[in-house]
Amino acid sequence: MERPHPSLYQLSTTATTRINGWDAVSAAIGVSQTVYPAARPNAVVLARPDYFPESLAATRLLHPFHAPLLYTESQALEEEVKRELVRLSPGGNGLPGQVIVVGAVHAQILHDIDELGFTSWHLIGHDLWDTVDRIAELDVGVDPRDVLLVSAHPLAGGVVAGGYAAHKGSPILFATERGLSPSATAYLRRHPRSRVFVICPEAYLPRTLTSDVRLLGSKVEGWIGGGDPYEVAGAFAKFRHSKSGVGWGRRERSGAAVTLVPTENWPFGVAAAALSSVGKQTPLLLTKRESLPGQTEDFLNRLRPRLEIGGFPQTHGFLVGSLDVISYPVQMRMHQALTRAD
Repeated sequence: MERPHPSLYQLSTTATTRINGWDAVSAAIGVSQTVYPAARPNAVVLARPDYFPESLAATRLLHPFHAPLLYTESQALEEEVKRELVRLSPGGNGLPGQVIVVGAVHAQILHDIDELGFTSWHLIGHDLWDTVDRIAELDVGVDPRDVLLVSAHPLAGGVVAGGYAAHKGSPILFATERGLSPSATAYLRRHPRSRVFVICPEAYLPRTLTSDVRLLGSKVEGWIGGGDPYEVAGAFAKFRHSKSGVGWGRRERSGAAVTLVPTENWPFGVAAAALSSVGKQTPLLLTKRESLPGQTEDFLNRLRPRLEIGGFPQTHGFLVGSLDVISYPVQMRMHQALTRAD
């Protein structure tokens, strides 16, 4: 496939802003520089882009701790990550450390953070699920009974829960085709009467899930499902629970901003959760690399506001990833959907 030369295509349009990034590390830095271009965050969350449950669970720390999420995937801290940490210079006020390191990393990573003059707070458990459980248990000032439950499969669309978790601080729990994960079971045992919101296509999780949650003393208040992850993402962007207020509630003609992330590259979507925590507070939608799914395009078409004569479009969309990650034709479809006149 011929790669488009960057000079032939604009990265942004009047209705779309592309945050460039060709891999997980660069995409996360791009999001960080977009969300915190000048102001200092209070912390930085540092995770690995190959541990989906840990990284996604950590998104609940972004808004309460005023932090972006960065990645490291080497035995030593990448030079570009070092530069971004220095640029951000997180304050660490009221926290055990300025850089919140999630999960198992090489000791050199912690040493490099110290060498830069920052303190680290290492959130790690006995194994992956224990780490996820510890993140879910952290007190971030929200009702711990409102929880999001997603599939542990990284391509099942659960990444969109990260945007809302970053926005509200909601804990994220996980399940597989065999049932609740160990951390989800432990959490629900400690927090009976939780309100559980499942965000996943029905095909990815067992039919017994609702009854399994009930046996632990909680209730599935809503299952935001669908035939595929793209339908789920749109449904969750529209969802709002009347009793608890959980959900984005982005209805037709709301003119709300949104962020488009690639399904195949889940670390991009997890890092993009920072766009949901500050600024325009955007829900996440999913796309394929070469084509905009019909479910996503339909949601975008319904989102744009009706305009009076002489009005201007208010809806705006972010895309996270380079032209090799989300193609230029997909960006044009998004632009057209957000600007097309009725």
